[in-house]
Amino acid sequence: MTHTDGGTVMTDWGGMESAPVADVVRPHDEDTVIRAVRRAAERGMRVSVRGAGHSAGGQSFSRGGLVVDVRDLRQIVQLDPASRVVRVQTGATWGDLTPQLEAAGLGVTTKQEFETFTIGGSIAANVHGKSLDHGPLIEAIRSFRLLRANGDVVTVSRHENADFFPAVVGGYGLFGIVLDVTLEVIPDPVVEKTEVVRMTLDALVERYAERVRSTPRPVLCYGFLDPTAREGFYLTYTEAPDGTPRPGRRQETNPYLFDAIVWLQRQLAVARAYAFELLWHSSGGHESVLRSRRLLLWDHMPRSFDAMLLQKYVVPVEQFASFARAASRILTRHDLHLLTSHFRFVPGNDEALLSLAPQDAICLIPCYLADKRDPAWVERLRRATGELLEAVLERDGRHYLTFDALATREQLRRGYPRVDEFFALKRRHDPDARFSSLFYERYGRDTADVDAPRIGAAAAR
Repeated sequence: MTHTDGGTVMTDWGGMESAPVADVVRPHDEDTVIRAVRRAAERGMRVSVRGAGHSAGGQSFSRGGLVVDVRDLRQIVQLDPASRVVRVQTGATWGDLTPQLEAAGLGVTTKQEFETFTIGGSIAANVHGKSLDHGPLIEAIRSFRLLRANGDVVTVSRHENADFFPAVVGGYGLFGIVLDVTLEVIPDPVVEKTEVVRMTLDALVERYAERVRSTPRPVLCYGFLDPTAREGFYLTYTEAPDGTPRPGRRQETNPYLFDAIVWLQRQLAVARAYAFELLWHSSGGHESVLRSRRLLLWDHMPRSFDAMLLQKYVVPVEQFASFARAASRILTRHDLHLLTSHFRFVPGNDEALLSLAPQDAICLIPCYLADKRDPAWVERLRRATGELLEAVLERDGRHYLTFDALATREQLRRGYPRVDEFFALKRRHDPDARFSSLFYERYGRDTADVDAPRIGAAAAR
């Protein structure tokens, strides 16, 4: 967020999208949120909802609109360990919730890899995390309270105001502001690293697919590919035997050391070439940790992540090896400088209208050492992304909308066949488009010029 003589210019973690906004409010209670939305309606203003702002497609602000920052709505309303449910305001972060759950021996089914993200943002993106034993976040949601565009607050569940449920979860704030949510929570066992397997790509993917579907299913199993996609490795975590002592907070990789490694990789091609081997050599050794802690990378994001960019591409399991090879060729040709290519299993779930993985899939997550202010790098990203999108769509896959700033409307429809149903429902419940964003302006508005994605405005600042 930048303050200028002309007002406030807002961007997000991706740093590739920006827009001037009319105002930013940060309410301390839900009554203030309700009044802010009603005042915006009286003034004919667009409204966007924002938590940590860790998106990359302009989902948390709109041009000339009001931004409602919900991060002060962070109360744990009720925790019932006996029933294994928790009700929490959605401005709370996972870091706010985790210690209280851990004290009761409980954890969430899935979450993002940093504790600093808000629960509301995770609902908006319908996150899937690294869990194998549970699918995306929608599976754990029992109900939520939604502030609608007309200023009313309604309870939404699979049985009450049910048409909102699959649209709001994974709907990027376009149907209103989720004030609080009731989540199912689960026992938080100790898990331990039991396998680290390195193989050539085809053998690795075959072995990985068998492992993540084995009985009993591992708790976590994820891995990394080398830049050529010729080989890779995965790590497996299973529940520790009964009676294993519960460990304290695990030691994280020193963030200053990580930042130094990233700096070296930005400067030296040889450091980038050695990154995969460094990951491999650091993956060994025994580890025993709470499941809720192993879902994380760090509690807090290292500073170097601010200059990175992620994308996420999901394909059916049997298509992953083919896609990984195609992606490697594309990324190498466009010389985008990768930190890693990470992969993980995504349990299938088609409940949300904009489900990322309706069937069991494997996702590839390229993490770029981005140079967002360099127009030449941005242009290479644009071209590479266009090719990656075509490669994933040819294999019946999808791209993660949270990190999307480049797909055309036609590509969005090919990947998400229920997107027209989603936008039709949006227009029915919010005919004035009170809740909006750059994402909605690009893909959901009935305009003739939405097929030309805008990128680079923020990078040029």
